[in-house]
Amino acid sequence: MKKILSIGEATIDNFMFIHDANVHCTINKTKCEFCVNYADKILADKMVFSLGGNAANTAVSFARLGLESQLFSIIGDDWLGQRVTQLLKKESVDQRYIQTEPGETSFAAVTVFQGERNEIIYHVPREYHLPNFDPVDWVYLTSMGKAFMDAYEKALTFIKKHHLKVSFNPGSYQLKAGVDKLKPFLAITEVLFVNTDEARHLTELPASASFQELAEALYDLGPKLVNITDGANGAYLFDGHQLLFMNIFPAVVVERTGAGDSYAAGFTAALLHGRSTSEAMRWGMANSAG
Repeated sequence: MKKILSIGEATIDNFMFIHDANVHCTINKTKCEFCVNYADKILADKMVFSLGGNAANTAVSFARLGLESQLFSIIGDDWLGQRVTQLLKKESVDQRYIQTEPGETSFAAVTVFQGERNEIIYHVPREYHLPNFDPVDWVYLTSMGKAFMDAYEKALTFIKKHHLKVSFNPGSYQLKAGVDKLKPFLAITEVLFVNTDEARHLTELPASASFQELAEALYDLGPKLVNITDGANGAYLFDGHQLLFMNIFPAVVVERTGAGDSYAAGFTAALLHGRSTSEAMRWGMANSAG
């Protein structure tokens, strides 16, 4: 069985499905605002607690897709951290690299309205001390907190030492750090996953730039394969020669949180199972729809 190690955040997400809200959009619908009455009590129709965080999301998908899935993350010793470990165990994710510290676990409060969500995320400040990992077949490197750089550099050393393939999905703090600081990691990336806004941020190309232009600019930074997801509009893949597009699979939309993580996990798992890149896109879309 192929082994994959996800490095990044694990959280608990609290989803609250509501109906008492409005969406106001500009005339061309390029900007929309989620609106509720100020200083009001908003009734929820349903509440769900779920495992979250980019790394934990993908680790669960990898386990479900027939891989030996390992996860490095830091959690607190509170009840949220206990819930994280319970859910990871249920999903058969290897927790040998989970570190528990005194205090809180990172948390997200998510309001869900008409299938879309707004998130308030609290990342507990961490100092990351990566252990000496055993060799694996693939690394999935993703979102970490503000002090991520030391951890990323140690991960880079591990990856280079064992000549590992890498899927890279930068998070908010990584994107804020800027492309210059990310270049060493992009240079060893097998597959890059970003959404449209993230692609524009990294390339600094204008909003009028085409997906071909965005993909080529990202490819020039080092990744062998560039995936740009565009929400409900589908996803693009560039391999340095051709730009492929795939639409989303038909599905009843309940809630879209984690859809990008699911696409990335499905795509990466397909490659580990020896499938083609076009088949990997289908795996990604199927996993995302699910």
